This record gives sequence, C-alpha cells and structure tokens, in this order.
Amino acid sequence: MKRRSQIFISLFLVLCLTPFVGLLLGFESAAGANEILAPAPKFGPTMLNEAADYVADRFALRQHCISLWSLLNEKLLHTSAEKQVILGRDDFLYFSDTLDDYTGVSLSDGELRQIAERLADLQRELEAAGKQFVFTIAPNKNSLYPAWMPANIENRHDNGNAVRLIPHLEACGVHYADLFTPLSAELLYYHTDTHWTARGAALGADTLLAALGRDGAYAAHDFGTVGLHKGDLYEMLYPTFAGREAEVTDLTGLSYTALNDVNGGNAITIRTESDGGQGKLLCWRDSFGIALYPYLADAFETATFSRAADYDLSRFADEDYDTVILEIVERNIPRLLPNE
Repeated sequence: MKRRSQIFISLFLVLCLTPFVGLLLGFESAAGANEILAPAPKFGPTMLNEAADYVADRFALRQHCISLWSLLNEKLLHTSAEKQVILGRDDFLYFSDTLDDYTGVSLSDGELRQIAERLADLQRELEAAGKQFVFTIAPNKNSLYPAWMPANIENRHDNGNAVRLIPHLEACGVHYADLFTPLSAELLYYHTDTHWTARGAALGADTLLAALGRDGAYAAHDFGTVGLHKGDLYEMLYPTFAGREAEVTDLTGLSYTALNDVNGGNAITIRTESDGGQGKLLCWRDSFGIALYPYLADAFETATFSRAADYDLSRFADEDYDTVILEIVERNIPRLLPNE
C-alpha cells in the first residue's frame, strides 16, 4: 500500500513539474487562436504578478492541456471550458459575444437613432461628391441558425440591435443591404467557426452588388470541399486538435490581384486590382471581410479594404474611389455609436 502511494505521489509530481521544467528547457507554448500572450516581466513592484502571467501563458504542453481539459468538459459535463464558446447541439459552436443580440439585450432607441444619423451623414457626404454608399450587417451565426443553440437560452433576437436599427436606417434614408434574408435560406456558416463559408461570402457579395445596381453571380460558382477547416471557435477549445469539418472552397476561381495581402485577409489595409472589374471601391470591413473581400475585389477595377473602425474618410483622401461599402458584424453594432 505504501509503495502504491509513493508511485502515485511520484506520478503526480512529474505531471505537475513537467510543464514548468519544459519551459525552463526552452519548450515554450505558442499562442493559440487569437490569444495575446503576457509579455516578459520587468523589474518593479508588479514583477511577481507579471512573472506569474508570463509562466501561465507559456508553460510547456499548455495547448495540449487546454485541448484535453475542453474535451473532458464537453464529453463528461456537456459544458464549454472556454467562456467565449457556447456548445450548441450537433457539434455546433457559437461565440458568446453574440448572446446579447440573441437574447434581446440592445441599445436604446436614442442610441440606435444616433447610429442611423451618423451613417446618414456619411452617406450625404459621399453622395455630395458623386459617390455611391451602401451599409450592411454581417449576421451573427445564431441570428440565422438558432436551431442548434442550447434550448435553455431564450431566443429574443427580434429585440436585438440589428432588428431595431433597421427602422431607424429607413427613417434616415440610409442605403442598407439586407444579408439576413438571403443567408438564412440555407446553412452558409461553418459549424465550428464564427464566420460564413466561401459560398456564404459569395452570396453576401452578390447581395451588395445588387444593392449597388450591379449584377453579381458569385454564389453560382462551383463550390467544393478540400481538406479540413479548423474553425476559430473550435481552435479556442481544442488548439492542438485537427479540424472537424470540411473546408468550403470556390473551385471556379477569381481573377483579381491582391497587391499587399500578406496575412491572408488580416491586413489592416488591402489593395487589389481586377482587369475584369468595373468601378473603384473603398470598403470598411471586419473579420467577415476575409472571405468576402476576394469577391468584391474581383468585381471592381480597383479596391481598398480597410479594417480601421473609425470610418474616417480623411484617411483615404488620396484614394480614388466611386463606391463605398461599410460592412460590420452584428455583434459590433454598438461600435458605430459616435465617439466609440
């Protein structure tokens, strides 16, 4: 009995010490998903706290431990080990930051009116200069596909920001392109990702082009699956596991040229050219623009895509454009408030 206890204690100590010994030996864990790791500690009154954060973010096998802990929580307790991820039904994952919209927690009518007026002012400025403007909202996944949300979370999306903002946009005359209706007709978002598939983005581009009085048939392209897609929500839970669902790919292809997209759609500013395109575009976009921007880049002769969220036209005083699109994901609508 004593020997068994010694063996158990020895194994326990090995398990506890291995991550920290590994860190000392140079086996440092990298960041997972969208993590920003704590910087190295600096000498001063907070040095010990900084050192603790540094070690907690980098100890050896950290990402493996996170993956295993998430798996145990999912399979045994049916709960998410990551506060930003909601476990849905049939392997669906949802982003917890969308819960306010889903449950009807929203801005006041006065705040929504301020957003509509701000967009109307931007539109008037552009139209006075002879340019077109269209505003659109990329829907949260659970707004379109609530069937796989946990049954214990009440769906009150009709009281959310997007639904209640639209009448204010209409009253202020803002040119708004509705993506909720076309995207809800079929499943066009990944099960384990926050975002739409390539075909969902193509349909979004077609809808925006139609709102600008132009033809777009990108959703009619040939789409297939190649390899596995590792969704951003899945990666938060299981950073060391392989992807769980098929990657949707546009097999038809596009003919635009990206002049500076070295980060796979994540650059703050991306400029493109397309020999077959027409017009010159300035597009404010967010992470949904990673899959969306190639279609718009293909449709316009030149395009500039910006992730700067101040929506300041003076930033682009030297740009040549005749069309402006402002795309924002539903959960970030409050960021459109003046001075946000």
